Amino acid sequence: MKEFKHYNREKYLADFARIMEKRPLVEKYMDEIFEKGVENLVLAGVGGTISIMMPLEYFAKKRTAMPVYVESAAELVFGTRKTVGPKSLVVLYSDSGTTQETVAAAKYCREKGIPTIGVSCTEGKELQEVLAYPVVSTEADYYSCDGDYMRLFMIVAAFLHKNGDFPDYEEFMENLAKLPVAMADTKEQADEETKEYAEQIKDEKYHMLIGAGNVWGPTYCFAMCILEEMQWIHTKSIQSPEFFHGTLELLEEDTSVMVFKGEDETRALTERVEKFVPRISKKMKVFDTKDYGQNAGIAEKYRADFSPAIIEGVIGRLTAHLEDATGHDLNIRRYYKVMDY
Repeated sequence: MKEFKHYNREKYLADFARIMEKRPLVEKYMDEIFEKGVENLVLAGVGGTISIMMPLEYFAKKRTAMPVYVESAAELVFGTRKTVGPKSLVVLYSDSGTTQETVAAAKYCREKGIPTIGVSCTEGKELQEVLAYPVVSTEADYYSCDGDYMRLFMIVAAFLHKNGDFPDYEEFMENLAKLPVAMADTKEQADEETKEYAEQIKDEKYHMLIGAGNVWGPTYCFAMCILEEMQWIHTKSIQSPEFFHGTLELLEEDTSVMVFKGEDETRALTERVEKFVPRISKKMKVFDTKDYGQNAGIAEKYRADFSPAIIEGVIGRLTAHLEDATGHDLNIRRYYKVMDY
């Protein structure tokens, strides 16, 4: 049996099955929240966490007329968002449970009587203590955010269901429970491909990363959190339709371009980029979620919804191999959590 860097299928599936065990707690929380009345949903984050909120905004807006906002946790505390109040539900997330801006936002909401629900992926940390409705779930893949999406899908789906916007909620949750198998299959399927690609790009100094719709968040996160923060590689991340309004003028024959293509309504916008780039650049790589995780039994109607998690399976393996190819350990920082700022 093939061995994978920092990934074991049996352990991964066992760990991620436990995420689904949080469902009764999340549904109990939603019962309590809706008893008090809810007028809007606010997904608040910073850095990597705001990027993982973006696909959930897309997911929710397709299903509800209730206002849904993505807000910076760092800006939320200024009180300039007058739509955010006691009848809002603010969703927060922190892998460490200590993210400065996220904890500050949770404290601000508590002081203002604004209900919060959120996830801390580390037991016993400050965020867990200040959230009104905390979910502690420590299961994780070191190289990707796929578990983050599972937990947020669970929270937002329960919210939509309680608001009467999700008649196929039970069916969706059954498919969500199959998602870890699809992601595990994706990791194994993409491993060799991403290893070869990591070797191919290890000396590139600059990349354009293109995505749209619900895979825009993972695209932005990979550029910012992995390539910039953890690898010190310059990037330009841009949404597919915006590529033709400025960025294309920087495209040259030797420009490295990564295209992340999902299965939602915006797929055609990304295909437009995919068709144009090879006319100029000889270095385009396309990662298409349709190529991965097709044998897990997920219903076709939910494939588009789960595209962010599937693309994370690919990104996770690329990250693992890029760390080896460049020789730059992901834990090495110059400033982040090294200096006071």
